Amino acid sequence: MFSSYPRRQVSTLLLPLVALLWAQGAVANMAPDLDAIIDAPSTPAAHWGIHIIESDSGQVLYSRNGATPFVPASVVKLITTAVALDRLGPDYTFTTHIQFPHRQIHSDGVIRGDLQLIGGGDPTLGTPEGAVGRTVLDRWARQLVSEGVKRIEGNIVGIDNLFVDEPLGKGWAWDDENHAFSAQSSGLTVHGGVAGYRIEKNRKKRLSKSQIHLYPENNYLQSEVVVTDEQSWVAIGRERGTNKFVVTVPEKMRRNPKMSGKVTVDNPTIYAAALFKEAVIRAGVEVTGNALDSDQIKGYRKQSGLIWSHNSNPLSEILPLANKRSINLVAEHLLRTLGVKRNRDGEVIKSGSVDRGMQSINRFLKRLKIKSYRYHLVDGSGLSRYNLFRPEDLVKVLSSMRGHSDARVFRSSLSRAGHDGTLRYRFHKTPLQGKVWAKTGTLSGIRTIAGHLKTPKGRELTFAVLVNNYASGKRKIRNRIDSLLIKAAEWADREKR
Repeated sequence: MFSSYPRRQVSTLLLPLVALLWAQGAVANMAPDLDAIIDAPSTPAAHWGIHIIESDSGQVLYSRNGATPFVPASVVKLITTAVALDRLGPDYTFTTHIQFPHRQIHSDGVIRGDLQLIGGGDPTLGTPEGAVGRTVLDRWARQLVSEGVKRIEGNIVGIDNLFVDEPLGKGWAWDDENHAFSAQSSGLTVHGGVAGYRIEKNRKKRLSKSQIHLYPENNYLQSEVVVTDEQSWVAIGRERGTNKFVVTVPEKMRRNPKMSGKVTVDNPTIYAAALFKEAVIRAGVEVTGNALDSDQIKGYRKQSGLIWSHNSNPLSEILPLANKRSINLVAEHLLRTLGVKRNRDGEVIKSGSVDRGMQSINRFLKRLKIKSYRYHLVDGSGLSRYNLFRPEDLVKVLSSMRGHSDARVFRSSLSRAGHDGTLRYRFHKTPLQGKVWAKTGTLSGIRTIAGHLKTPKGRELTFAVLVNNYASGKRKIRNRIDSLLIKAAEWADREKR
């Protein structure tokens, strides 16, 4: 019957049928092996949601509870960063300003009035990953000196009005508040909203306050050592609702190891103003006033005058901080930035909020025909357990970004197996080393991963694996996920006989 067609046209007509038969064969063969990995007696009891497609054709190769909502953990950052890239573009930058009370610096070197530090929502300001690194505040301070400033007769006022005051996300655990991954969001944030600490090693006597060192050096956090007979370990953290850095030491302890880490601060806006004030004083400029948050001053408004500006690195360099490094603050600031409303002149007419940011995400997902009843999202980072998303819908998001005009930027923001980010130490010495680009997620009892992989023969698969509700065995769960993806790639490369 086909003899009346040229041979090349026959091949073209058969291609879709061959692809469909190959996909159906792959599903038929793949499912028992993948099910066996999940259902093995040695696999910890858990709830698994998986969706795997062949990227080019869109054919479903394997799905298990793919249409069931799961807590996605940090895989939510895929959605936040996708919408941010789509809405803001790869060249978008965050701008922080210093606003003076007059249009030029007086010849006597005195600034009469407040020096305002106006936040632009930059989550990288004063961090090693930010433009000019940790030195931005010191650079500004030195620039003041070089311009002849000797004295500021006023306050250092932090202005964070770009974002609505929503420091923490809905459903975030209260006992995580002092951990660096729970840093508070603010329109003005420096050093990632955290302070580093270093505690000296002790051999013969109980730890003292003088052995606690905070960096950057500041007076915003106050160190304190508390001795107790109610516990047998050292506890380190910030007292909730305060800026007291407390180290709790057991009564009988007379020695302790060297310890270091990071702790969040309460009210990052005042923290930024306080650090800038201290930088200015270190540079030799006298400051008569205090470090304040503009919200503490009734009716306080931005003033007009000379402006110095600092631009962040472009969004293309910031996205990997969310997707490779999984920094929650970056994702939360991206979400709030999506909610900022500006007029045609670029002036802010509505501050960014979680709800307005979510409206942008909802519109993006609607474009992908993902109905609003299919998911529930409350933050941009995935730290909340209120978030729910379906594996097959995550695959839709990934597929859409694969065909996006900035697809290369998005792909490069993901961790690469065996190379960087949260996948640096996974898939080593396997056929998938260097061939998985994905975002991972972890909460207590939750392990997730979603992204793309290249099989050894060059086929690309797009996948989402969400595992919830395991009580123990997190390492085994992670290993099962990796084994499952390796097996899926193996089956996808097999010829259907």
